[in-house]
Amino acid sequence: MNRLWQILLGIDRSPGSVVGDGTRLEFAALPKGLAAVGLIVAVPALVALLWWLYRREARELRRGRRVAMVALRGVVLLALVAMLVEPVLITSRTETVRSRLAMVFDDSESMKFSDPYTDESKAAGLVASLKIPSEGGKPAVDRLRETPRLDLVKSALTPNLEALGQGRDLYTYDLESASRAAPDLSAKSRKLESLKANRSVSPVGDAIAGVLSTHRGQPVAGLILATDGRSNAGEDPLRAAEAAVRQGIPIFAIAAGADEGPRNLRLAEIEASPVVFVRDPMTLGVVVEARGLKDAEATVVLEQRVNDKDWTPVGTQRVVLGEDGILKRSTFRITPKEVGQHEFRARVEDAGPELTLEDNTATAQVKVVRQQIRLLMIAGEPSPEVQFLRNALMRDQHVDFAAWLQDSDPGYRQAGDRPITRLPNNQEELNKYDALLLVDPDMVALGPQWPEMITKFVGQEGGGLIFVAGELHSQQLFEAADAKSAAGDWTRILPVVREPGLFRTEAEARLSSLNTYTLELTPEGKGDPIFEFAGDPIRNRVVLGSLPGMYWSFPVTRARPGATVLARHGDPRMQNQHGRHVLLASQLYGPGRTAFIGFDSTYRWRYLSEDNFDGFWARLVDRVGRNKALGGRFPFDVHLGKSVYRVGDQVTIGVRYGEAAAIAEAAGLAAELEIAGQPPEPLRFDRSAEDPALLTATFPAEQAGAYTLRIVSATSADAGAAVKPSVTTFRVEPPRREIDEPALNRPLLTDLARLTGGRVLELGDLKQLDEAISMREVTRTLENRDELWDSPILFSIIVLGLTGEWILRKLSRMV
Repeated sequence: MNRLWQILLGIDRSPGSVVGDGTRLEFAALPKGLAAVGLIVAVPALVALLWWLYRREARELRRGRRVAMVALRGVVLLALVAMLVEPVLITSRTETVRSRLAMVFDDSESMKFSDPYTDESKAAGLVASLKIPSEGGKPAVDRLRETPRLDLVKSALTPNLEALGQGRDLYTYDLESASRAAPDLSAKSRKLESLKANRSVSPVGDAIAGVLSTHRGQPVAGLILATDGRSNAGEDPLRAAEAAVRQGIPIFAIAAGADEGPRNLRLAEIEASPVVFVRDPMTLGVVVEARGLKDAEATVVLEQRVNDKDWTPVGTQRVVLGEDGILKRSTFRITPKEVGQHEFRARVEDAGPELTLEDNTATAQVKVVRQQIRLLMIAGEPSPEVQFLRNALMRDQHVDFAAWLQDSDPGYRQAGDRPITRLPNNQEELNKYDALLLVDPDMVALGPQWPEMITKFVGQEGGGLIFVAGELHSQQLFEAADAKSAAGDWTRILPVVREPGLFRTEAEARLSSLNTYTLELTPEGKGDPIFEFAGDPIRNRVVLGSLPGMYWSFPVTRARPGATVLARHGDPRMQNQHGRHVLLASQLYGPGRTAFIGFDSTYRWRYLSEDNFDGFWARLVDRVGRNKALGGRFPFDVHLGKSVYRVGDQVTIGVRYGEAAAIAEAAGLAAELEIAGQPPEPLRFDRSAEDPALLTATFPAEQAGAYTLRIVSATSADAGAAVKPSVTTFRVEPPRREIDEPALNRPLLTDLARLTGGRVLELGDLKQLDEAISMREVTRTLENRDELWDSPILFSIIVLGLTGEWILRKLSRMV
């Protein structure tokens, strides 16, 4: 078609363009059926009508001129009819083009994981298919197990790219570029080497939908999807694949990964007290969590560094791994011999190929301090108990001792390693001590501020309190009626309750003055280290049975709920409805500990051996003053199974008591959990059947946010005072399924292939991929449609026809 005809028909084509192999004319609005018959009949009728009208209008008009005018009017009408039936000029051209093959590669974080390939025969077959060589003495199978999934896909697919590219144009996408649903100019030239596994989510469905949208209307041989099938964001892949079904595009899924998923061993935590005494044995626990390694063994290695010196080995232990998510603990017993900062580094090894080695190491820091308790003793009178206590505590090198005798004369030099000239008169001065020993004190003489000072000293600062009852002031102390008096109600922090109106009968008074009694140790007392007078258990029982008896005792009603009773009155007649009289008990109060002794004659034990008396008090002072000396810490450590939890995890919290004596007091534990600013809820702890020193609580993490755990002793809560709680905070993060669900999702890949008529291929079977994709070059017919109803030639015919008719009418004097 020359340029003139293009202009007349209104066809806008660039010079030299190919119109096509064939041309035909169609009418888009041509009537059909009865309408077409009517049109055929109407045309001659219209011509006859025009002839009749012109003949009637101008009878004298010559025949030739009448014919010309009818012809012109007919041509105009025919042009209008042509416009109404919408003529379309169709030019067609047949061509052969290369089909398109889209390759989408999952570049999410899970594709950088390596798989264990536990089946040795399959692993060997894959090594042979991928031609993985041995290197540096490392077997090829080991190299396979250490290679990330994406790298295996690249090495498996690269040798087949040449065959796949014969007759096809290859388009390479990562998840981000595929999801854009817009032409990616770089997709045709992108190299596999440029793909890196670094995306935090896997929008596989979005990638499928985006690629299908980009290539809509083009001949697509198929869509190759290399992924582990873990789609955790965006559109459902199966829903997105419905568009592939409509377009007839098969999906060929390359299964990247093993069905069993990556194995992993994680060193969850090093359990250690943050502050310990030098030369004091400490227990350090290394907690390990495994996945996919049931019944396998690993080695736990522990190293230590003291005051930034070189790392030195502490020990190694073999651990048998359990079910997924089950924590295994290796325990090391260590006695620090040097004051300062001790760093511990643990690692777990020899577990075989793992998901990652980044979580196989953990560190913890422990501050080692000098073992010396700062003790203040306040005594109401210089009783024999006070005098012997003073001498014993001054001999104890682990106690920094100061004493204050209340009824001493002015100018009396008080005893102690650092004699004091006055008592503390404010909280700050009292808090300089670690423990307070009250031997039948006159609380009224101490001053009205002391009840509150003592309560805060124990309940908030973690100080220790030992109260020794006596015959001079203790009766008045417990019977003080006004809680706001100088005596106050501070006795609520003691582990015993003395109800109003309690008195001794005459028989009890005679028994106290005439007959000696011995202590009856409770089961808790028999196992408590403060009554360990000899290392040999048999010898210790002999010593306990030989201790000289006592005469006087101070009766109380009962032990406070949650307190631990260590000794009761040995005489069966000294009892009430709560059992025999409590003579020695202890309890936790906030971070501190209090102890009650209902007699003032432990000095009699020195008649058997001075070591009995000195050792008992040394151990008791260490017990109550240890927490404060270690920085106000609680007598337990709180451990979390993970450093970071995720929504859907089971949160496991362990409370471990480091002192054997504190295990009995663990029954009085009260805890509450606050989640993301919501009202706190109580949390119940249960004692571990395997480890009596461990209490555990488990609950599901249902929402992300900050979690706060507060723990106090039940006796602290019952006392109603504002004690300092143990506070532990941790976070629950949103789920990261790239890490939380790393196994191959074969069912999804199978469904995608079945739905679209494709196929799932293993890494070792990619040679079959080219044969599975049937389409290569495609022959297609391209049509170009040009509408002619508004072409210049039709408008020209109408204009020229009407103009010519008007001229003839003018010449014929018809206008």
